[in-house]
Amino acid sequence: MDFTKRKIIAELGMTHDGSLGQAKAMIRAAAECGVDAVKLQTHISEAETIRNAPQPPYFKAEPRYEYFKRTAFSMEQWRECRECAAENGVEFISSPFSIEAVKLLQELGTDAYKIPSGEITNIPYLEYLASCNVPIIISSGMSSLKELDECMEIFLNNNCNIVLMQCTSEYPCTPEKVGLNVLDLFREKYPGVPLGFSDHTPGEWASIGAFIKGARVIEKHFTLSKKMYGPDAKMSLEPDEMAQLCDSIKNLECALVHPVDKTDVTSFEEMKTIFQKSIVAACEIPEGTVITEGMLGYKKPGTGLETRYYREIIGKKALRALHFDEMIRLEDVGEQ
Repeated sequence: MDFTKRKIIAELGMTHDGSLGQAKAMIRAAAECGVDAVKLQTHISEAETIRNAPQPPYFKAEPRYEYFKRTAFSMEQWRECRECAAENGVEFISSPFSIEAVKLLQELGTDAYKIPSGEITNIPYLEYLASCNVPIIISSGMSSLKELDECMEIFLNNNCNIVLMQCTSEYPCTPEKVGLNVLDLFREKYPGVPLGFSDHTPGEWASIGAFIKGARVIEKHFTLSKKMYGPDAKMSLEPDEMAQLCDSIKNLECALVHPVDKTDVTSFEEMKTIFQKSIVAACEIPEGTVITEGMLGYKKPGTGLETRYYREIIGKKALRALHFDEMIRLEDVGEQ
C-alpha cells in the first residue's frame, strides 16, 4: 500500500452496531461516494478491556465491555465484510484494539492496520504489529510527542510501511483544536514519513486544509444517517457529504499537480476580445476637433485600440468625423 498517494478512508467504526447487513450497506455506500478504502474497528472484549472500565464522555449509552461484545463480528462475518469491500473496489482496513485482534486481522488478510491513538503506549502491541510486515496507519490522537517518538522508533527501526496521522481525540473537534500545524511538526521530526489526517470535525473543511498542507491519507467518519446509534454517527458524513469531500479532494489533487502558466494566455484570445475594452467616441466628434478626455469612452469588445493608448489620443485633432460609440484608431487623430 502506497501511503504517498491520495487515499480517502471512510471510517465506518462501530456505526454498523453489530449488523452485518448494515456494515455491508455502509461499505457499498462509501464505495459509491468515491472513497479509496473503508475502515472498521476490531474489538475483542475479553482481550481489550476489563468489565468495569470507565466509559468515554461522548458515549455512555452502554458499558464498553458489553457494547464491544454485542457488536463483535465472527470470522465468517469479517470475511463477508472483506469480500464486500473487494467486490466494490475499495481497500479494507481495520483498527485492532488488542494483539488478539491483530491476529484475527492477519488471518483475515486485511490491507492495512490502523493503530488507535489509545494504543500508542501499548508497547507489546506495537512491537507485535511491527513484526507483522503489514502497512500501518498511526493515529497521533491523544499522544504526547514523547509517547509518539517511542512508538515511531519501533516502526522506523523495523523499516515498516507507515503513515502518521495528525488527529485530535475530541468528538466533535472544534476548529481551534484541529492542529493542522502539527503536520509541519511531523514533517520536520520524521522526514520521509508519509503524513495523513484523521478528521473529527463535523464538516469537510479540515480534511481539505490538511490535504493542501501535504496530508495524502485522509480519514473521515462515515454513516448512512447521523441518526444512527453509536458514538460516531452524529459527527460522521452522510453519503452526499462524503461524495462531496471525495470530489473536492480529487479535484484539488488535480489542481495541485497542474500548474498554470500565466505568461501564456493564448487560449483566452477569443474571450479577451469579447470582454476587454477598446477606445470609442463618447460623443459626436466633428472633424478638426481637439479631443479631450471627456470625449473618450472605454467599451467592449476588445477588437479596437487598447485602452492603454488613451493618452496618445487626448490633445490630438480628429482627422475625420468620429461618431458616438465608434472605435477610434491612432490614424484617426493627428497633431494640432
